[in-house]
Amino acid sequence: MERKITIEEEELYQEDYQIRMLKINHPEGLLEIGGRGMNGKSYYDYNVSGKISVKAMYERGKIENGDIKEFLVQFRSVLRTVEKYLLNIHCILLDPEYIFYEEDHFYFCYYPPARQDIWEAFHELTEYLVRQADYQDSECVRIVFLLHKETMEENYSLDKIVNECLKNIEEEPGRNLRKETLEEVMNEPMEQRTAYDTREHDWITEQEMGSSILKETENLWTPVKRFLNRHKKSKWGDWDGLYIEEEEL
Repeated sequence: MERKITIEEEELYQEDYQIRMLKINHPEGLLEIGGRGMNGKSYYDYNVSGKISVKAMYERGKIENGDIKEFLVQFRSVLRTVEKYLLNIHCILLDPEYIFYEEDHFYFCYYPPARQDIWEAFHELTEYLVRQADYQDSECVRIVFLLHKETMEENYSLDKIVNECLKNIEEEPGRNLRKETLEEVMNEPMEQRTAYDTREHDWITEQEMGSSILKETENLWTPVKRFLNRHKKSKWGDWDGLYIEEEEL
């Protein structure tokens, strides 16, 4: 069975060099794409067989620090690949609904008609990461707030952010950060603890002082929700339809 998603655009379809480049080279990290026109509209089909969207994947669980780090490394690699093939990085969709996962790999939709700024879209993605983060994972807390804070800058550097997020792996290569919880960190000697800037987030500090583990997730969320609501931007990109189809090979 082949499973695909289709994005519909209300404009006449014109196949330019982008589609041809994608079909011939199959850039790593991008979903296979097909374009077609019908009744004055454009349809872009993406093969998502065997894959699950990030949105669906994290509806049932929280994002851990290992997931975020792997995503950042692969996203940076995809940006470089897209530029290598003379494609437009601003056509990479970063809505969790259009990012897919399969066997330790993330796959992105390259959408030629996209009208967005990739850096603004990435900042909006960090808001999703903040909402879905595992708040019992201290390294995850450090990363999501670092991402959100740094991407609020007008001209931020993705390479700099990724390097900062990965620095604990480089400094402590034998440590399993993916399964580390805040309780484990708080039980360590002070000099071995993973550091993140609690001065920027006093409410996290207050929670730590009262308990060795953040048990009341909903209470922890309240200031985060308020912050995101104050900085919420209007969503970019509206499509008239999204279809999921299955076809016999």
